[in-house]
Amino acid sequence: MIQTKLLLLEYATINDSAQNHWKLTAIRGIKNIITQINFNAETVPLESPEKLKTLLSSLKGAGLTKEEGRVVEELINIEY
Repeated sequence: MIQTKLLLLEYATINDSAQNHWKLTAIRGIKNIITQINFNAETVPLESPEKLKTLLSSLKGAGLTKEEGRVVEELINIEY
């Protein structure tokens, strides 16, 4: 589910006339982090942006950037 939301968000950002390059970079960074998740063994916390930020920060080995944090917020709140 999160992978689908990220993909849709990436396409929407690419097709946006403003094309926010920082947001696109953040989306692609999160996509790279998410590749480390074993979806068969782990549950991705989609109910809370803070829990998801904690998971992604842990996988990244560093804190998320401000833009990555905004993308996480958008992923949790967006409904496709």
